[in-house]
Amino acid sequence: MQGGFRQSMAWLHTWTGLPVGWVLFFVFLTGTLGYFDSEIDRWMRPEAPLAPARLPQGDGLALGLARLEQVAPHASRWTVFPASGRDVPHVTINWSGGTNGAARPRRRSETLNEATGAPLRTRATGGGQTLYQLHYTLHYLPSAAARWLVGICSMLMLVALVSGVITHKRIFADFFTFRPRQGQRSWLDIHNLVGVTALPFHLV
Repeated sequence: MQGGFRQSMAWLHTWTGLPVGWVLFFVFLTGTLGYFDSEIDRWMRPEAPLAPARLPQGDGLALGLARLEQVAPHASRWTVFPASGRDVPHVTINWSGGTNGAARPRRRSETLNEATGAPLRTRATGGGQTLYQLHYTLHYLPSAAARWLVGICSMLMLVALVSGVITHKRIFADFFTFRPRQGQRSWLDIHNLVGVTALPFHLV
């Protein structure tokens, strides 16, 4: 019974871990890169000026409001983000509604040059923001479907983790074992080493 149970856990570990592991590897990789979204955006837009000494928030708000009054006086909604560090290095404004009469108002945005108040003209590139959104929306799928898929994969990975711990009854002893040049056995030793090292992170 014990051998049969452990064997069934090995099957469950393999066939939940392999398919969802690739999806979650993609999620973890793009999420890690997306953490540096502002730096990647800056690198991909070399024509953008370096962020000057940060304007006081009141001056940044006034600059954004003045531009909104000029470019979107009849919009139903305005948003101003004053420069606040690495995530928002320049004053950014958004507005929607009141301009095209569409059932779903189009949302527009501009990033402003603090020295002139004019919008920055930079190349169109997804840059780091695309990586960040790829992390949880997978970009090519409808947003709701992608979030369900990532959520389901996360739950299946929990199943893979628990079944893996049950399958490897000597998991912590094997952590200190490496047998080189023994084919599949060597790969399993590497799997144990990497799996135990990352286990706390994956469980959390």
